[in-house]
Amino acid sequence: MNRTLTKEGPPPRPPGTERLDPDAVRTGEPFTVLHGPGVGDVFVDSVARVCTMEQALWRMLRAAGFERIVFSTLQHPVYFRDRASRDLSRRPAGRNGETARRGSRTMRHTSLQGPLGATQLLGAASRSAAEPAPDQDRGVGAARASGISDPFGVMTLAAHLHDAENRTAVVFPHAEEFLLHNRAARQLAGAMAEWASDTVEGNQWIFVFRRPSLNGVAEFLAGRGYPQLETFVDERLAEPGRGGTLRVGLPEAAELERLVHSVRLRKGLKVEWQDLDRVVRAMSGQPETARVWRDRLEQLRAHKASLSQHTVRPWVRGAVSDERTPWERLAAMPGMEPVLRFFERMRAETEAAEELRVRGLATVGEPPARHMVFTGNPGTGKTTVARLVGEMFRDLGVLSRGHTVEVDADDLVAGYIGQTAIRTNAVVDRALDGVLFIDEAYALSDQSGGFGDEAIQTLLKRMEDDRGRLVVIAAGYPEEMNEFLGSNPGLRSRFPKTVPFPDYDPATLYAILLKRVAEQGLRPGEEAAQALRQIVEGMYDSRDERFGNAREMRTLADALFVPWAVRVGRNVEQPVIVDDIPEEYRDHLPRPVPEVAELLGELDQYVGLGAVRGELEGLAYRLRMRQERGNKAFAPPHLLFTGPPGTGKTTVAQLAGDLFRGLGLLRKGHVVEATRTDLVAEYVGQTAPRVRAAVERALDGVLFIDEAYSLVRDTGGQGGFGAEAVDTLLREMEKWRGRLVVIAAGYPQEMKELLAFNPGLPGRFTTTVPFPGYTQDELVEILRRMAAESGDTLGPGTAERATQWLEEIRWARGAAFGNAREVRRLVDLMEHRKGARWNKGDKDSEYLPEDVPDPADDQG
Repeated sequence: MNRTLTKEGPPPRPPGTERLDPDAVRTGEPFTVLHGPGVGDVFVDSVARVCTMEQALWRMLRAAGFERIVFSTLQHPVYFRDRASRDLSRRPAGRNGETARRGSRTMRHTSLQGPLGATQLLGAASRSAAEPAPDQDRGVGAARASGISDPFGVMTLAAHLHDAENRTAVVFPHAEEFLLHNRAARQLAGAMAEWASDTVEGNQWIFVFRRPSLNGVAEFLAGRGYPQLETFVDERLAEPGRGGTLRVGLPEAAELERLVHSVRLRKGLKVEWQDLDRVVRAMSGQPETARVWRDRLEQLRAHKASLSQHTVRPWVRGAVSDERTPWERLAAMPGMEPVLRFFERMRAETEAAEELRVRGLATVGEPPARHMVFTGNPGTGKTTVARLVGEMFRDLGVLSRGHTVEVDADDLVAGYIGQTAIRTNAVVDRALDGVLFIDEAYALSDQSGGFGDEAIQTLLKRMEDDRGRLVVIAAGYPEEMNEFLGSNPGLRSRFPKTVPFPDYDPATLYAILLKRVAEQGLRPGEEAAQALRQIVEGMYDSRDERFGNAREMRTLADALFVPWAVRVGRNVEQPVIVDDIPEEYRDHLPRPVPEVAELLGELDQYVGLGAVRGELEGLAYRLRMRQERGNKAFAPPHLLFTGPPGTGKTTVAQLAGDLFRGLGLLRKGHVVEATRTDLVAEYVGQTAPRVRAAVERALDGVLFIDEAYSLVRDTGGQGGFGAEAVDTLLREMEKWRGRLVVIAAGYPQEMKELLAFNPGLPGRFTTTVPFPGYTQDELVEILRRMAAESGDTLGPGTAERATQWLEEIRWARGAAFGNAREVRRLVDLMEHRKGARWNKGDKDSEYLPEDVPDPADDQG
C-alpha cells in the first residue's frame, strides 16, 4: 500500500551544484541510481565551496525536500551527516519535551530491538562543530554508527524507509562494494522487493555506482542476486525517458569558474583576469573531473604561476590562445568554402528552431538528430572541422561541453563475444555532451555479421537514446562511406547529413605549403618558390584516391628542412634553394625532352621495329614542339599493338614506359602486365574491382593487356563479365587520363573485332602501332643476336639450315607461328645438341649445321 508523508514546510535549501539536480529524485520511483564519470569527483557548490560526492549528494537531497537522510557503507552500516536526520531516528520525546532518559538511548521503533534490546547504538557523539545543523552547514559532518551487524543494519534502514511521518532517503554511496560484500544480501534483496511493492510515497533508496554508464551498472547487477534492482535498471535502459536514474557528469564552465575562485581565495592562485573567460571555456571543453582541475590549479599556485591562456595550454586541446570563434576559424581555413556554407546553414537552422521553441511555437518533443558523415580524402580537414563542430554546438547551446573524442574501428570493436558492446558504450559515455568522431568508420562494416556489426548496433541505439547529448561524426573516403551507410538499414536514417570535403586545388595546397614553411622559420628563394609551385601542381595532377592533401604539404615542408639545415648550418638567414628540394620530389619538375636518338636508342638494338620507332619518334617531336612553344604537355595516348606473337609487342611495351617517363608524360613509367584472367572474374560483382585494382597498380605508368580481345570472348556480342571488364576499363581510362597509358595487344583481325565490340574503344585507342611478322632474314639476324648473347656464333651453313627449319615451321603453324619465340625455341634446341658435343670434347664456340634439328622431328 502507498502512504503519503505529511510535511510541515520545506526545509532550508543548502547550496548545491548543477551536476546534482534535485529534480532527479522527485520522480516518484522507489529507487534512484546514480552513475557517470562524475561519481567520485569533488564538487564546487554555488558558494564556491569544494565538497565531496557525499556532501554534495546530502545537499541535493536536502534541496529535494528529504527530512531524514541515512547513509550506509560496509564500514558504517547506518550513519548520518546531519543532526536533524540523527535526531529523527531516536526514540520520541517525553511529555515535557525531553528524552525519557539521558543515559542509554533507545530506538524509536519497537520493531528494531536487537541483541541489546531497544538500546540505540548510533554515534554517541554530542552536538559539535563537526555536526552542524543544516541551516549552518559549515562542511556537513557525519555521525558514524558502530557495532551494528549487517542484518540489523538492513532492518534499521528498511524501518526508516517505512516511516511515513518524515520523508526519508537511504543512500548507499559505494553501491558496488556494499552489494558485493554485505553479509545480509538475502535480507537486503528481500527488503528491496518488499519496498518496491509497498512504497511510502516520497521515500527512496539511493544507489551510487562508480560506473561511467547505466549499461555498466546493468552489467554489474546481472546475476548478483538483487533481481528487483536489476529489473529496475534494465527497464530504464529500455526506456531512457523514465525517471529513477541520474548520470553525474563532468563539471561545466560555471562550476569550473567557481573552482578557480575557490583555489584563488583559499590557496592564493593568481589569475590573469583578461584570459579567465577563455580559459574556463577551454577547461570545460576537456573531459576531466573537477578533482583533476583542482590539482592542476594547485600546481600552478605551487609554482607561483598565474592561470592564463599560456599556462593552461598543456592541458587543453584547441586554440585557447585564439580569440576567434569556431566559425571564424573555419572561415580562415583554406579551401573550406563549401564546408563553411554547410555549417552556416546548420547554424541558421539551429538558431531558428531554438527561437521557435522559446516562443512556444514549436511542438517537437525531442531534439533533432545532428549526426553527420564527413567524406573526403586524407588531409582535407575532416578531423580539424570535427573539433570545431563541438565548439560550434556548445556555443549554440546544443552541447554542454563540446569536447571531441576521436576513435577508429579498433577502439570500438573487441576480439571476444560480448566485449564490443561494452567497449562501444564506454566510448560513447566519454563523448556524451560532445562529439564522437569515428575516422575510417567503414572499417566497422567490413566486419559486418561479426563484432563490427555489434558495434554498429550498439552505436545506433546510443545515437538515438542520447541524441540530445551526442553528435556522432563518421568520416572516411567517399565511396567506402557510401558502402558503409548501405551496410545497415539504420545508418542512413541516423546520419541525415553528409558533408563532402573536396581535395584542395593546387593554389590552396601551395598556400598551405608556404604557411608550413614559414612556421618552420624558412623562406624559399624565388627559383625555389617557382619549383615548389610546379611540384605542388605535379603532385595534384598525379594524385589518387589516397592523396593526403594538407598532410602531403606538411610532409614536403618537413622534407625541405634537413637538407637546408645541413647546407646553411648556423647561417639561418639563407633562403631555401632548389638544391634543398629532395630528389623524390623533383620528378614533378618539368624536364627538357632528351634527344630523340638517345631516347629511342634502345629500340635500335631490336630487329624489325622500324614502324614502331616511327610512331614513337612522332610523339617525341610533338612534345618537343609544345615545350618550345611554352604549351602544356599533352596526355600520353593509349596504344594498340597489333601483330602476331613473338614480334616484340611485350618488349616494346616495357620500353614505352621508360620512353613516356623520359618524355615527362608519365611520372613513374612502370609497366603492369595483365591478361583476361587478371581482369575478368567468374562471379557477379568481382570483375570491376579486379579491373580497378589493376589500374591502380599501373597509375603513372603503363597497363599492358596482352591478347586483349580475349576479354570479350565470352560475350558472343552481348553482355557478360568480359563486357563489364571493358566498360570498367573505359571509365578508368577516362578518369585517369594523363596518368595512365593502356596498351592493348593482339592479332590484327581480332583487335579490330575488339574495337567494334564497344563504341567507346576506338575513341580511347587513337594510335595503332603495327608489329608485322619478321622476314626470314630478320629471323636469322635475331638468331645471330641470341647466339651472341652467350658468346656463340653461327658456323658455315648453319644460317641456311636454320632458315630452312624456320620456313618449314612457319608453313606448319600458319597464323600461330611465333616469330622471335620460335627463334628462341630453336636456340634452345641447338644449344642442347651443342652441349652433347661439348661433353665429348668439342669446345668450339660455333653452332654447326648439325646442331639444327630436322623440322620433321619438331614436337613443339
